[in-house]
Amino acid sequence: MKLIEDSLSDISRYVLVREVAGASTHTAIVAEGLELPAVTLALGRYLVAALAGVIDLDASLSTELLGQGIDARMELAATVSRLVGDTNIFVDAAAEKFRDTQRNAWIAEGVAHALLVVRALYDSALLVGPVHALKAQHSRPSQQGLDLVAIYSDNAELMVAIGESKASRSGGSAQLTEAASMFRQIDNDEYGPELRSELLALRKFLSGDLVNQVTSSLWLEKKCYVPVIVHEREFDVVGDRPSLGALKPPLARRRLVALRLVDFHAFFDSIADAMRAGISEVVL
Repeated sequence: MKLIEDSLSDISRYVLVREVAGASTHTAIVAEGLELPAVTLALGRYLVAALAGVIDLDASLSTELLGQGIDARMELAATVSRLVGDTNIFVDAAAEKFRDTQRNAWIAEGVAHALLVVRALYDSALLVGPVHALKAQHSRPSQQGLDLVAIYSDNAELMVAIGESKASRSGGSAQLTEAASMFRQIDNDEYGPELRSELLALRKFLSGDLVNQVTSSLWLEKKCYVPVIVHEREFDVVGDRPSLGALKPPLARRRLVALRLVDFHAFFDSIADAMRAGISEVVL
């Protein structure tokens, strides 16, 4: 438990999440420090812990579902192998496709999930208030549905953050357009049943003062869209994005999180290595 607590603390300490002024259609947010070795190690350990059931839906840590012993380690090792592979060597087109469309995509979602858990414990510019509950990360990169759903507060008022994570070395702008298309579907009430189901699960983790605010108006009137784009090639994060400007939430609740990397593949390789090493650290 202390290992994961320290990992979350390291992410908060070394990763600076800040707003960038100049956007007229959205709130632009960037992060610095993601590629530091201490951070990629912490992210890898966090992702292993999430797979092992250590992250509860109230964004707290729990060992109730954490297995122990060789059988639990073998199960976790098989899961990690399926998600990120056994090595960082990708020798042919099929292996590179796995890296680009499965491994990196799943890790990117995990990075976004970790930043939301950190926002439950520490202040940051990611959201205007703390996270109170957060849906579990997908266990498979091909799993359908919303990547991120979190209940957070803006002063005393609850909001729901709905996120979509994308990872592309050079196509960040196109990935943002794709994410905006999904948010437009939410605006058109195409995700009502899924959001209702997620919020019904999350509301059980809220205190009595907050739980009564979880109604249909939470996703109809108090939603916040959070596209998270992990990229290397620079794109204009503060330029006008009509696809974001046309969405229903107000400017402060259209939050583009652009996570630019210096070495895209090395970042994901480092987290994958930390995950493989973290299996025996998390499950004893």
